[in-house]
Parts: sequence; C-alpha cells; structure tokens
Amino acid sequence: MQYWSDILGHQRVQSVLSRAIDGGRLHHAYLFTGPEGVGKFTTAQTLAATLNCERRPADTFAPSCGQCSSCRRIASRQHPDVLFIEPTGKSVRLIKIDQIRQLQKSAVSSPYEGRFRVVLIDDAHLLREEAANALLKTLEEPPARTILLLVTDQPHRLLDTIISRCQRVRFGSLSLETVADALPKLLTQADPEAGDFDADSIDPTLFPVAAGYGEGSLGRSLAMLKSGMLAERQEFLEQMLGLDPRSPIAWLNAAKDLADSGSGFQEKLDVLTVFFRDMMLFKRTGTDRLVNQDLHELIARIEPRFSMEALLTTLDALMSARRRLRGNVNSQLLAEELLDRLRNPQTRALTPPA
Repeated sequence: MQYWSDILGHQRVQSVLSRAIDGGRLHHAYLFTGPEGVGKFTTAQTLAATLNCERRPADTFAPSCGQCSSCRRIASRQHPDVLFIEPTGKSVRLIKIDQIRQLQKSAVSSPYEGRFRVVLIDDAHLLREEAANALLKTLEEPPARTILLLVTDQPHRLLDTIISRCQRVRFGSLSLETVADALPKLLTQADPEAGDFDADSIDPTLFPVAAGYGEGSLGRSLAMLKSGMLAERQEFLEQMLGLDPRSPIAWLNAAKDLADSGSGFQEKLDVLTVFFRDMMLFKRTGTDRLVNQDLHELIARIEPRFSMEALLTTLDALMSARRRLRGNVNSQLLAEELLDRLRNPQTRALTPPA
C-alpha cells in the first residue's frame, strides 16, 4: 500500500504536492529528480493513489487510505487509470516508441473511473529518441485530467524541451541515520523469493555500514545488504591488498576472479572505493567518521603503505572504473589495471582513463 507516512524524509516535496492538491493547482506533468533509491518512484506511486483515492474529498489533500478499491488496485498495478511505463529489454533497457503510443492512445479518452489518469514513467532518461519526441507532443498538448510523472536520477539525459514542460520536484539524499533506522523494517518486508538472502541472518551492526555505502540512498544500502558483500568485506579486502607484488600470476588470477564475479564486480568496486576513501580520511585527520568503522584496525594497518598521492590516484582509478563498468568495457582488462595499481601503491603507473 502507498502511505505518505511511509515515505522517509522529503517533507518539502510532500508539502509542495499537498498544496497543489489542496488548491486544485496540479501541474499536468511533474519531473521527479534526485539520487537513485531515495523514494522518487514510491512518492510518484503514492501521489497516484492519493489523487484517485475514493475516500479523498475533491481538491483537498488527504493521505491515500490504502484500503479502498482504487488504492489497492494501484498498489497491485491493476488500476485502469494508472499506467506504468518502464524500460524494457535484456541487454539494453530502453523506453520504446510503442510504449508512448500506447500512452497517447489511452489519453484520448477520459479516465475510466478515477478522478485522474496518472502515467508514471520510471527511468525517464532511458527514452529512445523517437519515444522522447512522441512524449514531447503529449506534453505540448496535455490531455485533460491526465497527469504525467517522470522519474529519473539522470535528468541531464532528457531533452531540454521535455524538462521545460514539467514542474521539477527535487529529491535530496536521506540522512545516514534515517537509512540505518529504516533498513530493519525494509528487510522484514522484502520478498524472500526475490533474492537468495535470509533477513534474519544479517548482522544488525551492518545497518550503519550499509547506510554509509548507500550515501543517502535507501535502495543502494538495501542492495548492498542483500548482496552479502558487506559481511565479506574484510576477507575480500585482505585478499586484494595482500597480493604479492612480486607474483604476476597471483594478481592475474585475482583479476580473473574479480572480472568473473559478474554483477558482484560493481559491489566489489564499491567496497574498494569506500575503503580507500576511509584510508584517506584516516591519514588526513585520524577521524573516527569512517564508513567502515568495524574495520578500523585494518584501515590503521594498511594505510601506512600508501602515500596521500597514491591514495588519491587509486581513488581516481576506482571511480573511473565504476563509471566504465556501466558501459561496454572489457572487465578482465579493467580488473588487471586496478590490481596492478594496488600492487604498486607508491607508483603513478595507472592514470585512470577519461
């Protein structure tokens, strides 16, 4: 169910939307932007439920009840007046022209039974060019009683003309305390069939660590917990940082293992990046404001091996690798470059590619 009380943070966003409903001044299109995993899509779905909640008085904001037929069907994506448009495809996910044409076909008629027809477009930056142009026509001549909600964490990839025709609503990162406090509840609500993890087996001391890794993103923090990578950090880091620099075979084998880890490669890069960031903070200030607080002894032991220049160069390489991994890149070569940098920490041999 969609309840405003379940949306963490974003009081300003809720205030903007509730005032628009109260005054009957809803815009025909909203663009929800902000970091990944902070609640943009959840807010959009909750707004759709609120607008069509059968128990809400007209032009008056009241939280969606979550119990009426409309609220329940929106939650299960079965309401005829609430359309969900999301990227499709296996290797390349995109929003295609046929999906926008279906929207345009539906928008010709009035809502079937709700007050509004609400269209939620998730990852709107993944619109194909022809789909984006088709959507632009709809935004230029908005259908009556139809509200479009575009959700993206990469608004710079949208056409400027699309952005200009939407009212932009910005979402900020959540506080680390908010994320850490919310994780236990979210884990109990998770579908055990959706992933190979046991919520009861997760160490509660990992909640603040996961919040740090998520950098204010509840979704990313939850994904890190579910992956099991946080529980395996120390073993992984000691393996990577304990490679014998005199044994090329050892680091080539380690690079192969890293490249062959599939989707886990990105998570392992995240672990390395945060660990090196912690070492940099520790070297500069001896601070206790570390993400990997539980690995304080390991940080203190490894940090002297790296000069500040080596830490900064390695961090640049890691962040570049994270960006490149999202594209079409040879993961084996990428892993070899990174581990070569780690086994020679005082050199400047690896300058991260642009």
